[in-house]
Amino acid sequence: MPTLERRVLPGLHAEVSVIGAGCWTIGGPATNRGVPIGWDDVDPGRAYAGLVRAHELGVTLYDTADVYGLGRSERLLGRLLREVRRNELVISSKVGYFAGTARHPYDPGQMRRQFATTLDNLATDHLDVYFLHSGDFGDDDQSLAGAINVMQDLREQGLIRAIGMRAPHTFAEQWAASDHPEEHKIARWLSLFHEIQPDVVTTRYNLLSPLYADGETDIFAFALSQGVGVLIKQALGQGLFLRNDQRLLATFSGSDHRHADPMFTEENRRLVHARLAPLRDRYGARPADLARVALRYVLQHAPDAAVLVGFRDADQINTTLTCLGDPLSDEEITEIRALLHPSTN
Repeated sequence: MPTLERRVLPGLHAEVSVIGAGCWTIGGPATNRGVPIGWDDVDPGRAYAGLVRAHELGVTLYDTADVYGLGRSERLLGRLLREVRRNELVISSKVGYFAGTARHPYDPGQMRRQFATTLDNLATDHLDVYFLHSGDFGDDDQSLAGAINVMQDLREQGLIRAIGMRAPHTFAEQWAASDHPEEHKIARWLSLFHEIQPDVVTTRYNLLSPLYADGETDIFAFALSQGVGVLIKQALGQGLFLRNDQRLLATFSGSDHRHADPMFTEENRRLVHARLAPLRDRYGARPADLARVALRYVLQHAPDAAVLVGFRDADQINTTLTCLGDPLSDEEITEIRALLHPSTN
C-alpha cells in the first residue's frame, strides 16, 4: 500500500500527513446552548476503529475540539494516544464555544479549565496546536486580550506549540480595502489576525469554493506570506459530495448540526448533487472516485497545507486514505474548474 504523503506545515514547522483525521464527526450527537453541534449515527466502538485504521495507514495529524460531542471526541482520541507514540503525532484541539457556567467561553479562567480538561481527555501533557475556535470575543471584544494572553502563556510554558484561529470561508486580502460585499468581515478578520498572531489557521476549501480574480490574494497565498500554516476543512463538503441519490432524503435529529445547517436542506443537497453530475460522469460515481478528485483538487491548489477529513468508522477513513492515486493533471484541473465554475471561465 502506498505511503501517505507528508508535508512540513508552516507555522508549526513540523511534518504532517497530507490528510489528517478530523474528529468532529466521531463526537456523536450533541447540543451546546440549545444549538445542534453533533453528528447522528456514531457508534463509539466503530469510531475508535476508524482512529486505529487512520493510524495504521499513516495519519499523523489529528484534530478535535472540546465541544465535539462535549468531550467524547477528545476522549476517543485520548484512547488512541494511550496506545501509540505521542511524539510521532500532531494533535490539535480548540476552545471558544463551550462556556460551562462561566460568563463567556473566552473567560481566562474558563479557558484554563477547558485546557486542563482537554489534556486529561486526550491523555497528553501538551497540544501541538490550540485553536481559538470562535471569533466571538464578547461585546466590544472585551474577552480578546485575555484570550490572547492565555494562549501566549500556554505557548511560553511549552503546553502548546502553536496558536490557531479560524479563517473566513471566502477570503481575498484585497477585499478589506475595497467596496467588496465582504469588506468589513475581511477587514475585521485581518485586524484579529494581526492582534492574535496565530501560527496556524483553518479554513474551508473544496471543489465548490469560488475562484479568485487575478491579483487577489487568497487565504493560502496570504498565510504563506505570513509564515502561517493552513489546515483545510470540508474538502468533501462534510460528506455531501459523496452522497448518492438514495441518501439525498436523509433526515437529521435535533442534535445533529445538519438539522439546522442551510447546506443540508433537501433543496441544497439536490443542487449540489446536480452540480457534481459532470464529475461523476467524467471520473466515476463511487465515493472513492469523487473523494480522489475532491482531495487532489484541494491538495494541488494548496501545496503547503494539510486536509482534515471526517469519518465515523474504519471503512470511511479507509476509503478516503486509499483513494488518492495519481495527482490530477493541469488539464484535468482546468477541466474541473470549467465544469463547476462555468461563469468564471
